[in-house]
Amino acid sequence: MASLTIRCRPCVPVPIAELESWLARRLEELRAELPELRVRLLRLTQPLPSDDIEVGWLLELELPGDQCAPIEPRLHATVTDMRLLGLQPTLLHPGTWRPGTHGPPKPASRLPAPGRRQREPAGHV
Repeated sequence: MASLTIRCRPCVPVPIAELESWLARRLEELRAELPELRVRLLRLTQPLPSDDIEVGWLLELELPGDQCAPIEPRLHATVTDMRLLGLQPTLLHPGTWRPGTHGPPKPASRLPAPGRRQREPAGHV
């Protein structure tokens, strides 16, 4: 199972209810496009002595199997829209999300492969 969590924090002075309404609509659209996708929207709050304040949301996405390619273009568009609306999304994943061709390229590792020695740069003494 492929799973991904997105933590969203509002960073604009917009009522929380409006942002949450937009998130809920967007998640319903994702559910309609991919019925096998499991989606949860959790509200994050911070307790204060006087009251609890809302600090954002967690969106949990789970897709059966290891194929993430069907949702990646839509997920990319959703995260882009979040940023445009003034949300600050942070993608968290436990290592079970295997991006397909639509995800950002992974940076090349600068560490040598196990059992191999890293070469010295030319001209290094």
